This record gives sequence, structure tokens and C-alpha cells, in this order.
Amino acid sequence: MLSSKMNWKLHKSEIDDSVSKEISQATGLSEKFVMLCMQRGLETKEQIKAFIDGAEMEFHDPYLLHDMDKAVHRLTEAIEAGEEIVVYGDYDADGITSTSILVETIEVLGGNVGYYLPNRFTDGYGPNATAFKKLIENGAQLILTCDNGVSGHEPIAMAKKMGVDVIISDHHELPDDLPDAYAIIHPKHPAGSYPFPDLSGAGVALKIAAALLGEMPYESLDLAAIGTVADLVSLTGENRWIVKQGLQVMKQTQRLGLAALMEAAGIDAANLDEESIGFIIGPRLNAVGRLEDAGPGAELMLSFDEVKIAELVAYIQEKNVERQGIVQSIHEEASAELAKNESMPDVVVLGSKNWHEGVLGIVASKLVEEFGRPTILFRINEKTGIAKGSARSTEALDIYSALTDSRDLLAKFGGHKMAAGMSLSAADLSAFTEKINSYAADYHDAIVLGESIHIDAILPLADVTLPFLKELELLKPYGTDNPKPIFGFQNVPLTDIRQIGADNKHLKFKIKDKNLFLDVIGFNKGSISNHLNEADVVSLIGELSINVWRDSAKPQLQLKDIKNKHVQFFDKRSSVIHDSVLAVEDALYLFSTSGIMKQFYELIPNSSNAALLTDNTADALQGVSASNLVLFECPLKMNLLADLLKSNQFENVYVVSHESNSVYADGVPPKDQFAKFYQYIRSHKDIDVRNRLDALAEYLKIKKNLAIFMIQVFLEAGFVTIDNGFINEVKNPVKRALDDTQVYKDRLQKMEAEKVFIYSPFSQLTKWLNEQMMVQ
Repeated sequence: MLSSKMNWKLHKSEIDDSVSKEISQATGLSEKFVMLCMQRGLETKEQIKAFIDGAEMEFHDPYLLHDMDKAVHRLTEAIEAGEEIVVYGDYDADGITSTSILVETIEVLGGNVGYYLPNRFTDGYGPNATAFKKLIENGAQLILTCDNGVSGHEPIAMAKKMGVDVIISDHHELPDDLPDAYAIIHPKHPAGSYPFPDLSGAGVALKIAAALLGEMPYESLDLAAIGTVADLVSLTGENRWIVKQGLQVMKQTQRLGLAALMEAAGIDAANLDEESIGFIIGPRLNAVGRLEDAGPGAELMLSFDEVKIAELVAYIQEKNVERQGIVQSIHEEASAELAKNESMPDVVVLGSKNWHEGVLGIVASKLVEEFGRPTILFRINEKTGIAKGSARSTEALDIYSALTDSRDLLAKFGGHKMAAGMSLSAADLSAFTEKINSYAADYHDAIVLGESIHIDAILPLADVTLPFLKELELLKPYGTDNPKPIFGFQNVPLTDIRQIGADNKHLKFKIKDKNLFLDVIGFNKGSISNHLNEADVVSLIGELSINVWRDSAKPQLQLKDIKNKHVQFFDKRSSVIHDSVLAVEDALYLFSTSGIMKQFYELIPNSSNAALLTDNTADALQGVSASNLVLFECPLKMNLLADLLKSNQFENVYVVSHESNSVYADGVPPKDQFAKFYQYIRSHKDIDVRNRLDALAEYLKIKKNLAIFMIQVFLEAGFVTIDNGFINEVKNPVKRALDDTQVYKDRLQKMEAEKVFIYSPFSQLTKWLNEQMMVQ
């Protein structure tokens, strides 16, 4: 059985079919596509047309933003007077792009402008008093923040005391009390009336640029699009227009640094979309600030020096590769640590002195996706004794509320429902782990369901056509509040299952319906192949797209989650014991011989148990609790395994059938061979079977293992005795049929088991297993 990692929620449509059909006929769009639009709140043909067209300019008057007129007046005054203006940004992609927009705008107007991007590790987020003081001492006469500032009370008050005005431009959550700045430009300002509250930092910077220039700064739309997508703000309304227009600018960008970065990253400008920003450009700009100083990111966006640009691109590419390596290393360490747990906690809390704090949020997100649990990762500073952490959560748990409940243990924390940052004394980590899991216990049932994922529609394979997928692209750009549609496929069989990519990290297979097939790709889901068999019937969900390869286009599903409600059987029979066989969690490993069990027992996961299946142990194994069963060795007797399968419930059965002493191929010696051997014993005394068995077997022209078996049969039948390694006949023994001995019967049973578990087709074996488990 393969359980889903996420909590699947199918959209319950209350849309009138006649309305969607009418709109479909009026627009020429398919009914399926119209239904998707209507589910997203686009309820009329006019709304749908306006949304997918996006040509009409949706760029609100920048002077609707609170304090914009005041800020523009002060900035214009500073530009004309030649005052030294410093743009104080942030170290992420949104901060880099918003800084670049403002700097180049002020430069175009002839202003004397520089910029400062705080260092994540020395300055922290937002205005920093030490940094402000140094900037002012070095000549700054006006400070303009972007993508930060609304929580910088102390530094801003200090700047004012030193005679320097601070203009704040920000988009983050507003505190109850705002700093005493010269002006505060924020789309959610309580004293303002801006019609779109969800601008990014780059979006706010674009509004300031428009107000300063007195016209739309089209040349800055590329930067605004990058900041908007990278910061995961709502991709509706004005943001949607900014990104759509910005992508067009990027396809023909004159920005030398951006063009060079796109080329180095392998982006085809013709196929550039929001995913190019979200998965390629944004992470590269973020990587610089995550590991070191973010300055090179802004320098790249602003530079015209081709030699310098080449150096900056190489540096950023290098930092991105380094960031990927660090993320992978921490992820592997954290996953290995979690594997030691007998059960998964409601909230995962892990820490290490060796982890890089700049990437902890990325790793936490990966662990949430992989294990379905809210996750908090800490970097422990041994010198200061402080642990700094990043949290990522699921819909089931408001992580900010959970941290608030533990505030007595925290030095500081901040964030929102799904993500947060915090610091505390490393000595309190254990107490913090206990307390936050105590808080989460009330949400346990919801947490174990996994992260919620909303399914737009269940489709038959016949509906997955290239025309339909091209229609879906009309909904782009996708993002927050306009997610890529998720489609489900129910009870479909699999074929062509394989692992691909470096280290077999990715999964690829096809689902089919009669003569129809759909390619499925699961990035970073390669391990799931261990839970899939050819022709398995599964249900799965994912995102549809068009995959173009060598001028051939066809539909493809990017896998999000998969499940199978049936018991699954996995054929792991091989002459070699593979590592995957020794990595099955929550399993009962069944052995037939104590020697093999002793050899492999220490290698299985801590969450699994091992046991011998023999006549003496069979009763004790009835009702054992485990999700998985690993048949490590071929059973000695099929009836013992049959009884175990009938009394226990397993979700998955892995058949290894390792056999170090097979008997099936040699079978049972014929009666004349028994007679010949027995006659030899009768005619010789004190046969040394301890030291001369090889010579004896060779003389009798029988295999050594068969000679041993025959001696065991004679011994049990009472026909011979063995004393100190010497065998002799028993005079006048009681008559007994050799095939009536237990040794003889056990060999026949072992031969039967080997025939089924080692030599039979796997389909025949699974049929027998199914019958014992009474699975229909």
C-alpha cells in the first residue's frame, strides 16, 4: 500500500453547467477551461477575457500610495541639490531588484545615489543602527529603504537625531506602531487608500520610479517582474499585469547583466515564463545573499561593464552551485536523523552546529514536502550559545501561534502562519522541542493528514490533449492566488517505471487507459519507485504541461502525490542484497536461519524489527504490528508464512528470498541412491564423516550436501549412529519408511517453498501471497 503524503481536497463545483456551456460557445474556449476559470472567480466572459488577455493597462496611480507626494518632493529636492542619497535594500531577490529599480531611476534623473544591501549574518534583516550610523558618517544625507523599514524604529530615530531623513518603502506586515520616518510608502498603510495591497518590494519601488519620472518606467518592468515572482506575492490584479509585461521586456532585455545571467543559466528567451524566474533566476539572486553579501546581485543588474558582468555572472553561478550543495548536504543529514525516529513527531525540530543558517528555510520546505510535518531547523553557534532557526509549516498548524505559545523560551521570533524565524539559547532547544510539540498535539489529526493540496478536476486520459494544455497556458503567469491547476487521475494502471537522473533522484513512468498513455515525471521522487510495480493501479495528482523534445510535443504530468489502497508486493529477488532492501522503515524482517539474521540484523533501520520464522517462533509472531513485511529469506515452510499472513495486516510485502543453502535444484535422492549409501555403511565400520565426507561423497558419486541430508535421514530413522564423528549401522533397526522422517518432510517443504519464492514468476508468487492475506 502506498499512502499519500498530502491531504487531497477536490474542488466541489457549484457552477451551473449551462452557464459554462454558454460562455464556452461565446468565447470559443473549451467547457473544461471555462469551468477552471469560473472556479477561480472569473464568472463572466468579460472577466475571463480580461484575465487571459491582460493587454489593458492595470497600473494604478502611484500617488494613491500614502506619502508618495511627500516622498517624491523630498527625493526631487535631494536630486536637484546633489545630496548623497543611499538606497537601503534587502539581501533577497526582491530586495536586490527593488534596490536596482530605485538606483537606476535616481541616476537617470541625475541624482547622486549609492546603495547598501545589509548582510544577512552581520546586519540582519531591515534597518540596522550600526549600518545607518556608518552610512551617515560616510556622507549619506537621505536614506531611502526598499523591501524593508516598517519595523526599524531605533535606527530610523537615530538617523533623524543625526539630521538625516529616512523614507521607507516596504510591503511587509505593518506593526501597530510605525517608525518616525520622513515618509512611509506602503500599499497597506492604514492612512492610505491604495486599491491593490499586495505589491512586492520591487512593485513599490516601481511605483516610486513612476512617480519620480512622471511616466511608466517600462525599462524597469523586468526587475519588477523578478521581484514580484521571487517574493511569492499574489499574482493577481496589478501584480499579474507587472509580471506579464515584465516577461515581455525580459524576452528582449537590454539589461546586459540580466541577459548574461539568463544565458549562463541556459534560459531560452523565447520560452521564458514565470517558472524561469521562480526556479532559475530568483534562486541565483537569492543564493548570493544566503551565503555571503548580496551586493553582487544588484551590481549585476546595474552594470554596463561587460568584463565585470562576466565576472559577476560566474560568481553568482558558483554561489548557486555552492548553495545547492549545502542544501543537499543538510537535507541528507536531517533526513538521516529523522530516519532514526521510531515515529514521526508532530513538529520536526532539528539542529546542528555545522548547518548554514542561510539555507535552513529551503531545507525545511523540502522536509515539509517529504515528510508532511511542520519543520524547524536550527544552526547552533557554539561560541555564542545561540540557536537561530527557520520554520516552515503546513495548513494544519499556524507556526506563528505555536511560537507565540513558546515565547518564554525564545529570544526573538517573527513570521506568519506558514513560515517564521526565531532564535533562542541552545541550552533550551530540548525544552522548546517538547513545548512546541505539546502545543501541536491538539492539531495532531490534521497534521498527520499532510499538507493540503487542492485538486481542480479529475480527468480521464482522453481529455489530456495538446489543445487543452495550450488553453491552460492562457492562465499564466501562475503564482500565489493563481496557482497552476492540479489535476487528478483515479485508478489508472502504471507501466514503464524507472528512476532517472543523477543518483536516480527522479521518477518516470506512464499511466494508461486502453491505447492512451500519459508520461509522468516526479522530480526528487525516485525513491517512490521502490513502492511501485508494473500494472499497479494507482490514483495520482499533478500539474499538466507540454513537454517538447526534439521538435516533438506531447502532454506530461509533473507528479505531486500518488497513492494505492491495495497491498503491494515488490520483487527484490536477486543474488545480491541491495541497499534498498536494508532500508525499509517500519518493517518486520523475516529470517529462516539464525546465521543470516545475525549477519544482517544490525543493518536494518531502527524503526524495523527482525525475527526468525520457525516452528518454535511462529506463534509469537501472530498479531505483530508493522506496516511492511520483508521476506528476507525463503521460508522453510510455506504453512508457517501462510498462518502469519492471515493473522497480520501489512501494507507492503518485499520478497527478497535470499537463499544461502538452496535444496530445490538438487531435489531428493532416489531410493536406489539411499540403498547404495546404506549398503556402504553396513559394509564398513567407523566411517569418518567428520573428516572424510568429501571423499565418501566422491566415491559414492553423490553431492556432499545430499550425503549430509541422507545421513540425517538415516540418523532420525534409527538406522545409524554417529559417535565422535564416526558413523556405524544399527543392528536390526526398527523398520521405518525414510520419507516418514521429519528431515525428509522438511526438505520437501523447503523445496516447495523455494519453487514458489525463488523460481516461480512473480505474478504466481503474488497470487499465492494474496490468497493467504485474503485480499480480493
